Amino acid sequence: MYRKDCFNVINIDYSKISFSRIESIIPIQPIHSNSMGNAHGGELMKIMDNTGGLSAYKHAKGKVVTARVDDIVFHRPVHIGNVLNCIGQVIYVGNSSILSYVALYIYNVKDGTNTLALSGYTTMIHIADDKPSKVPGLVSTTEEEKELYKFGEKKYYEIKERTKNM
Repeated sequence: MYRKDCFNVINIDYSKISFSRIESIIPIQPIHSNSMGNAHGGELMKIMDNTGGLSAYKHAKGKVVTARVDDIVFHRPVHIGNVLNCIGQVIYVGNSSILSYVALYIYNVKDGTNTLALSGYTTMIHIADDKPSKVPGLVSTTEEEKELYKFGEKKYYEIKERTKNM
């Protein structure tokens, strides 16, 4: 039975950390592979960039561009036929920049488990009128969100410090 009210969205706080979380599933196909039959690292980085960009776009409610990708770790190979569960989460915002944590998991469709394959951070810049534009602040309501925000703030300034003389 169709219910009209199932599409009503009520009282969503769009500035909450949890709102920016995105999750998508991508099957790894031969077009993603290298000569060894694994997903090419560059393809995985592209998926990571897209995932981080989507979480930033969702928070900014507008166009974002990639400023940096940091601390990428390839935890295990991804093979043709694997299904990736891609998760992106905004963890800190600056004036116009948005830092997201991104993790790509190999999803086992038989038992529903996820095994970490790649992780890292993306920094996106919100763009309006062809220039960097202010983003809304983040609201942390749960203890988990507050810890995530503190971690994001620490990571944001760590990356800034590490790269300021580049």
